[in-house]
Amino acid sequence: MKLLESFLALVTVLFFASTGVLALVWVGIIGVSALTPSQQVPVATATVAIDAEAPAETTDAAAAPSAAPDPVADPVTPEPAAVLVSAEAGGKVFRKCQACHDASADGRDKTGPNLWGVVGGEIAASADFKYSDAMQARAGEAWSPDLLKAYLAKPNDAVPGTSMSFVGLKKDADVLNVIAYLGQQSPAPQSPADLGLVAGDAPVPASADMETSAAEAPEIEYDEVPWPEGVTYANAPERSEAERQAVAEAVAALEALVPTLDYERARYHELHFPPAIETASNEECLVCHQEILSHEPRAVSPAGVPIDATLAWYQTLDTYEGPQASFHYRHLESDYAKTVMNLECTFCHKGNDPREESPDMIPTRANFEAGASPEFTLRKMVNPTETCLLCHGAFPGPEEIMGLGGPWHEVRVDMEWPEAPNGCMSCHAETYRTVRHNVDYLHARNIEEYARAGSSDSCYGCHGGRAWYRTSYPYPRHEWPLMEDMVGPEAPDWAIGRPTASDPEHALPSAAE
Repeated sequence: MKLLESFLALVTVLFFASTGVLALVWVGIIGVSALTPSQQVPVATATVAIDAEAPAETTDAAAAPSAAPDPVADPVTPEPAAVLVSAEAGGKVFRKCQACHDASADGRDKTGPNLWGVVGGEIAASADFKYSDAMQARAGEAWSPDLLKAYLAKPNDAVPGTSMSFVGLKKDADVLNVIAYLGQQSPAPQSPADLGLVAGDAPVPASADMETSAAEAPEIEYDEVPWPEGVTYANAPERSEAERQAVAEAVAALEALVPTLDYERARYHELHFPPAIETASNEECLVCHQEILSHEPRAVSPAGVPIDATLAWYQTLDTYEGPQASFHYRHLESDYAKTVMNLECTFCHKGNDPREESPDMIPTRANFEAGASPEFTLRKMVNPTETCLLCHGAFPGPEEIMGLGGPWHEVRVDMEWPEAPNGCMSCHAETYRTVRHNVDYLHARNIEEYARAGSSDSCYGCHGGRAWYRTSYPYPRHEWPLMEDMVGPEAPDWAIGRPTASDPEHALPSAAE
């Protein structure tokens, strides 16, 4: 029995001894590991081309450990994401060109020639298009990718004398992407690699709108819209202190007079007729006619249609918010009207005889002395030709003259996108008819700011829409800086006989002096 107890005691001692030895071994291993710097194998990174396989590369640096890595290495900032030239991205950029060009197989010539098959095709190849002399002089040459790069970036530098008014694409990536897109618009499509647009290890940096994934959905930033060189837009001048004082005195005099007048005497007050009405202020008119600003549309139409069951045309525009409002409120009192317009009551109302309602019968002048453009027309207290149509008159034949593919409300969808919501600026930002709106009844600078910061409704709200706006009006064809370069020295047929300056009655002070 004692022998068995001795044996068990020996086993127990050996067990605890071996455990202690093993513990010492593990402590030694852990200690050595803590004192020895880790050896890291660097990871090789490469940018992989879209739609192309990149073979794996093995280097000596990747196979061997670094000699003496820094125990606390600085974090490595990754290179920004890059994207190869993309025809799809080029299609988005090409929207800027669609106002003047069609690139489809059966597309027609517009303001510019059809671009189907243009990459690698002959210059001035469209038989029915009237090219500039500069472009015709290069007929027979090919539109190589290199020539297209130069031309799309700076058209007038690449082909001096070209009639294309576009100033060029500012981003290299956009130039290459558009060429890639046009390379696909061909009976023999060519890839970016076929066109030599892609250097194998040097992808084109993505534009800002390509770097962000759709999942992140940042707030949309509008593309910058350029301003034309050599053109100044001015708001109508504010009244001087002397003018404000004169208006205040005139209003005070009227407020004292009105209680002494009966209705008939008020109707024939001199302020209602030339020459007094020609200089009357809004404040003077509103002494008696203040109700026009608070008048509201009928709650129910004569036909029994409730107002909340209808939508006025102007309510469909981005420039209008709120319920339906009266004509006078929308043109005189709304925030938008005060920002872009400088309308006086006398812009429309120039005096009329309330008995005869004939422009040839005005109390303050001899009968039958009305001018060719009278102050008002028979049965109307205003003359729409000299008032409404100054802003709302239609441009004659926009589809033929401007080369649009149809009415604006139909074609705008192809010329606008979230970053560039005003398709009108495709042509009118710094090229065509840039001298505009500089009259005393508009705030030209504010209009231009609106046009560059919002949708084309800021333009279309005046120049399109309701049926009677379709009445053609001969707007003055002011000369603009690039006019002769783009359309030639001779006026086109539709512009022959048009005035070349605004009516002196509405000229801004600086222009009138």
